[in-house]
Amino acid sequence: MAQCKALIAFSLLFGLTSALPDVNTTGTINVGILIMPGVFISEATIPFEMFKQRNTMNVYFVASTMDPVYTYYGARLKPDYIFSDAPAVHLLVVPSGIGSHHSFLTSWYGGETKADTTIQGKTANDQPVTYYGNMTDLIEWVRTSAASAQIVTSHCWGAFTLADAGVLDGKAATTFPGYTATLEANYPSIGSVVADKRWVTDGNVMTSNGGLAAFEASLAVIRHLYGEEEAAAVASDLVLSEENVGHSLDEYFRPSPVREGEIETISATKVGILLLEGTFISDPTAPFDIFAHLGAAVDVYFVGETMEPIQTYYGATMYPDYTIADAPQPDIIAVPGGNSSLTSDREKADVVAWIRNSAVNAAWVTSHGLGTFMLCEAGLCDNKALTTSPGSFTLLKDAFPAIAIATVGEDRRIVKDGNLVTSSGWVAAYEAANYVIMKHFGENAAKNVATGLVFAADNYQAMVDAYDVEAVTTSNAGVTTSNAGATTSNTVVTTASPEASNAAKSAAFIVSHLMPILLIAALA
Repeated sequence: MAQCKALIAFSLLFGLTSALPDVNTTGTINVGILIMPGVFISEATIPFEMFKQRNTMNVYFVASTMDPVYTYYGARLKPDYIFSDAPAVHLLVVPSGIGSHHSFLTSWYGGETKADTTIQGKTANDQPVTYYGNMTDLIEWVRTSAASAQIVTSHCWGAFTLADAGVLDGKAATTFPGYTATLEANYPSIGSVVADKRWVTDGNVMTSNGGLAAFEASLAVIRHLYGEEEAAAVASDLVLSEENVGHSLDEYFRPSPVREGEIETISATKVGILLLEGTFISDPTAPFDIFAHLGAAVDVYFVGETMEPIQTYYGATMYPDYTIADAPQPDIIAVPGGNSSLTSDREKADVVAWIRNSAVNAAWVTSHGLGTFMLCEAGLCDNKALTTSPGSFTLLKDAFPAIAIATVGEDRRIVKDGNLVTSSGWVAAYEAANYVIMKHFGENAAKNVATGLVFAADNYQAMVDAYDVEAVTTSNAGVTTSNAGATTSNTVVTTASPEASNAAKSAAFIVSHLMPILLIAALA
């Protein structure tokens, strides 16, 4: 065993681990994503949205029952199948959760041994969570699915569940940063555990650090299956950063900077996230997961038109916690984008009124992707600098000529004007939500969240580099220039036309996302 581990470690050091196996992509690829009580939501929803970009991938959630599954911080996801009737899996996805190992439950999540010898803890909203290794139906489904799947993946602590199922025996693997030694100590049959890789492949098994590294690992799978052109299109559409893409190519290892001081006081804060039919799933789950990572002092909840569950654009089912009629006044508002943000959602007078009225007393008003259209419909954007989904700037300017979007380049991922913060959506929604944490609570709180959600270094840097109108105005006070379009400092963005690469990204986004939406609206 020692010789085997040494050989694997040598292979990893010199980049010699085996690539994923070839897969026949001429037909439909079934992607089964495990969801279980206490799952960390982003590690289920990120692969869901990434793989849903391909219409040849049939992506679905699988659980032990058809009841809604409570994620750790309280959001609910609906399974599409149960273990006994799920379609055969070609690509298996195992996310992490608080039940990934019994020691996690007993150390941090109120876990105790029950009369039947199972170990049970609880979610942040007191829903029971059994150690996944004690859930025989779950472990058996993972084991049998992995045996027949062409590719097996896990994210974060999901590697512990693969290990419980025997899938990592003799394999090289990684897990959430800081827990590689725990994985290795508890599962000596694993070939080697790697601490300085965002993701690792060995045979047909891929394990990742989780968090935003799930975007990177999923992109690596897409590239392997469908080629570089398709991977580049997905990366552009979902606003992956340069280092997210570089990590997907295993070019380097650049994690987010760690905090250097004590976390600032987290005061009681309410975060209301609008949840409408057809939302792009990362836009609401990003702020949910980011703000929920601050702990019990921050109450994060979804607000729907009614209490009925909604379907996201690609078909995942989510659940509101309140309606626009009874939701608590939020301190922070998040408005995600969706397939109707440009059209019918803007005509929903009650929804628009909720945004407008809630914004009056909110400390921060935020939107992600196409959600900017909803903020503007509520009358919150006049003379404000904004950003939105790549490819939709012209549509936004035409719809709302009073906005000041011309002062901002289309490559800006985050824009702040007063208490209004807008983002490009998708990956940038994670960055922008954490940017609000940095501004509202402090830098150490934001760095701690970035570490917990496995930001790449440039995901955090996007927060530092956010276009802040007030900061730019202050930095340029007293500076004169003879050229109206000239920049006066490296924090100013010129108003020249975007570079050709940005134009190409815009065109790709319009074709893949906006054209189908506008066509449907025209035919309605």
